[in-house]
Amino acid sequence: MNHEQVLRRGLTLLLLASLSLAPTTRAANLPLPAPEATSTITARDLKKHLSFLASDELGGRYTLSPSNRVAARYLASQLESYGYRGAARDGSFFQKVPLSYRNIDLANSHVSINFSGSKQRFGYADGFAVETPEDTSFNGDLVFVSYGIASPANHHDDYAGLNVKNKIVVAIDGLPESLNAVRLSVDEQVDRAALARGAAGCIKIPDAQVLVTWNEVKAYLASQQQLGLPPRRSGSGKVLPVVTAGPDLIKALAKAMGKESSDLISPARKQLKPVQIPASADVHLRVDVKEAPSAQNVAGILEGADSKLKDEYVVFSAHYDHLKTADNGEVYNGADDDGSGTVSVLEIAQAFSVGPRPKRSILIIFHTGEELGLFGSEFNTDYEPVVPLAKLVADFNIDMVGRSRPEGDTDPRDRMLTDKDSLYVIGADKLSTELNQLNELTNDETTRLRFDYTYNDERHPERFYYRSDHYNYAKHGIPVIFYFTGVHRDYHKPTDDVDKIDFEKMERIDRMIFATGWRVATLDHRLVVDKKF
Repeated sequence: MNHEQVLRRGLTLLLLASLSLAPTTRAANLPLPAPEATSTITARDLKKHLSFLASDELGGRYTLSPSNRVAARYLASQLESYGYRGAARDGSFFQKVPLSYRNIDLANSHVSINFSGSKQRFGYADGFAVETPEDTSFNGDLVFVSYGIASPANHHDDYAGLNVKNKIVVAIDGLPESLNAVRLSVDEQVDRAALARGAAGCIKIPDAQVLVTWNEVKAYLASQQQLGLPPRRSGSGKVLPVVTAGPDLIKALAKAMGKESSDLISPARKQLKPVQIPASADVHLRVDVKEAPSAQNVAGILEGADSKLKDEYVVFSAHYDHLKTADNGEVYNGADDDGSGTVSVLEIAQAFSVGPRPKRSILIIFHTGEELGLFGSEFNTDYEPVVPLAKLVADFNIDMVGRSRPEGDTDPRDRMLTDKDSLYVIGADKLSTELNQLNELTNDETTRLRFDYTYNDERHPERFYYRSDHYNYAKHGIPVIFYFTGVHRDYHKPTDDVDKIDFEKMERIDRMIFATGWRVATLDHRLVVDKKF
């Protein structure tokens, strides 16, 4: 999330002018919420809610634990008391999220590369991985398609002159430098583009950051049954089967191309051009799938005041799940991750119910399964949205906003933790310049926090833009802002407790987010989306 701080405060007025009104008039006419609404967001109430949700009695709120359901009931009861109605299909506050266990048959799951009359075999986890494992079998000649992108609008076609029908494409994950500033549609990217051209499957080359942690990934995949959402199908009922290559498989692919592994991995990868590979591959994956207990998102709607605009929704989200209680009884309370975001959204939900309502409706959603792989937000965006995605105006996602770095703290594990007046802002400018400027303008007029854009770069090694629930909304073209105060020594530790939370800072952050969301919900036009994902 390290991003050039361009289009900053000096351009705020220019943006507003471009929306057809004089800058000063436009800014002056942007309403702030009623003081009696804002004042309901208090450090005392934040602490009250968090002291329950992050208590030892709730055991960490692990996705499939009974205590997670207790937390869900608590959140739903609070929303109901504020006047929200259930957003799930059955009218309740609980959106069922189906899950399944997957056990990989390691003996019968492999990728074989056939090159120069010899065959080299790579096992699952050791040589390759799959995002959502299911029975898969495909084979064919190999074709290197660089990034596998086909974007006529950007004069970029990695398939030009190549025949990939019934073949396996080998593609680098990510974007070339020439397209770094471009938002591509899903149809332009490798999964859909290769499928549309008849490819049998895909072997993806991950970036260097993924490969650095491959040994940890391998150990996890080889030793545990995987929990996940059911397989997802495209509108045609077909998806391109994709496997992700590990270091040894990448080495074999590079050898078949007359290259080194480093040529396929950033940063040198930008120089490679699509080409036929004089090799073929067989991919087999055998998976035993068993139904797991379902999880649940908690979702509620507060109807907007405008008869027409109430059919549009401004979303506030946080994940309320955390980690399992350890075998020795240690509780991972998750006070900051993401108890802080959960109670922040709860307080913002209450504030919207006080005083005059905004024109647009408010959708509050507490996602489950974020710690396991963004399951709750993926289900609500890619499977069965509680509200059609076309009606969602923006998502304000709050994940870990409860900590401040104390003065004199020299612990290196806290080096990226923000101070009492600072906040990381991620993703605000990715899809909507207007949203970014409204966020900065509102902060200037309210709490005057210091916005830190260190992690806003999608290529930052920490990849925070991809690591919380907002990403599943952004990939569908919905503007997002992710608020975050930084990782610390207690991240994913039993020591992430309530007594370390800076509730006064949280109050300031939450009041600012509420005011920004209020303004988006009361605009006389739909938030302008001027960039592509």
